[in-house]
Amino acid sequence: MADVLSVLRLYNIQKKEIVAKGDEVIFGEFSWPKNVKTNYVIWGTGKEGQPKEYYTLDSILFLLNNVHLPHPSYVRRAATENIPVVRRPDRKDLLSYLNGESSSSTSIDRSAPIEIGLQRPTQVKRAADEVSSEAKKPRVEVINDDNI
Repeated sequence: MADVLSVLRLYNIQKKEIVAKGDEVIFGEFSWPKNVKTNYVIWGTGKEGQPKEYYTLDSILFLLNNVHLPHPSYVRRAATENIPVVRRPDRKDLLSYLNGESSSSTSIDRSAPIEIGLQRPTQVKRAADEVSSEAKKPRVEVINDDNI
């Protein structure tokens, strides 16, 4: 099972649809809570005995959706929406990874605990007129009357 950061990278590179619905983010058959921690270490944490902190899925998605903004504008918009920002020193490296320009990053902690995505049931709905008409047909027996 892949971690959420790898799935996000794959969907971003392949330009697949990522659906944010309520408090969850849906990637095809899998979903994670928006506030799930990724394994991308926040710049400046995990040094000098300090614990490592990780970006949330929501903060990275917000960066991807606002990448066109200059960093100060992005920070203001994130603050307005109460979303933690991706720090400037991480921005270029993280975007390079998410866009497929680099295959990994030194900020990705492979030993970090990952939260497994929930598999969503795929619902297949059929239209009412799509119901098999064979069930409605009466059984017809062909009688060979050559021997009569």
